Amino acid sequence: MKSFFSIKNLCALLFLLLLALFLALGAWPFGSTVLRGARQLADGKVPDTKALEAYFNDRLGEHLHPFITLNGGVERLLGKRVVNERYRLDNGKLSYIIPELDMSGIAGETIAFSRYVEEQGLPFVYVNSLFYLDEDDKQLPPGVEDYGNENADRFLALLREAGVTTLDLREREKAAGIDHYSHFFNTDHHWTPEMGFWAFTEILDYLAARDPGFAADPALSDFDNYAVEVHENCFLGSSGRRVGAWYAGKDDFSVITPRFDTALEVYSSRDGSTRRGSLDACLFHPELFDADPYEASLYDFYCGGDEWMDIRNLAAEEGLPVQGSGKRILLIKDSASLVVIPWLSLACGEVRTVDMRFEDERLPSLIESWRPDLVMVLYNPGALEDNNWNMFAFLR
Repeated sequence: MKSFFSIKNLCALLFLLLLALFLALGAWPFGSTVLRGARQLADGKVPDTKALEAYFNDRLGEHLHPFITLNGGVERLLGKRVVNERYRLDNGKLSYIIPELDMSGIAGETIAFSRYVEEQGLPFVYVNSLFYLDEDDKQLPPGVEDYGNENADRFLALLREAGVTTLDLREREKAAGIDHYSHFFNTDHHWTPEMGFWAFTEILDYLAARDPGFAADPALSDFDNYAVEVHENCFLGSSGRRVGAWYAGKDDFSVITPRFDTALEVYSSRDGSTRRGSLDACLFHPELFDADPYEASLYDFYCGGDEWMDIRNLAAEEGLPVQGSGKRILLIKDSASLVVIPWLSLACGEVRTVDMRFEDERLPSLIESWRPDLVMVLYNPGALEDNNWNMFAFLR
């Protein structure tokens, strides 16, 4: 006869006891709101439905967070490798899975867009950033397959066959001998700010090798010219929010700040504001350190989010000693680019960012009116899944 006091049964009992506690604590504000409405009805008054709506809109999610945390803690004790569509890798990091997909459609759209850009007399480059899973060491549970890197290989092959200029940062990473997983978060699919800076230096070197006009002050690419402040155990990434901190833990988060003087003017469509000042004053959002990690992503600390931005570098205008090339780049981006944009903006004269998930203006109109020196797409292989976000609808 099996003992009741097995790890599985004890975990189940603990879960039920804590669930009862959370229900008791969470049900009170909802119950009191309903009782207040009942009393209003008894008194012949119209119940205040706004209070009930406010509870669902503002409080329900807040009360669900402890359940996510509790469930994740129990699943961790039980040794589960798959929780809420997130997979725990052999190294403890979390990932989602991308299926094998047909790349011909989005490759065709990218090829057509690159030809359109070149017909305008402008250079185009597609930059493939790093994927969360190392293509040579995926660390996945037995029997689980992911095709993120394989999709990217086939996509880039189609682009190259059509003569599209591409830069694959995965190749650069291998050549540099970088430990892949040490530069990705445990609870989030994005690379770290330090790896975003590395990507910036590789992109800048590549652009300058193709066009010396993109060469900028070497001080911009020297990481020793930047201060790094590490905030420990503070970041719960998008995967971590699905399973809770008791399952995934929390990540450290680095704030990288130039040691030299900078001057930018930044327009953000996020709030319609224009900021003018140093890079950190214009692009950093320290208020996110105090935000609820389930409601806001600390990863947005850099640039504030994914909406359209227009960043002008005023270093030359202000006579600052460290200056960029003065070139203008139209950057079509995904969220991984947020930790690349600040440094790219210092190396150029102007960077306009477009995220196709939030863009209203048609790209041809923007390109023909603004005439940038380069059109760059910077996507990670996860973007190739598209998910009906129209990330490749460049000419539509």
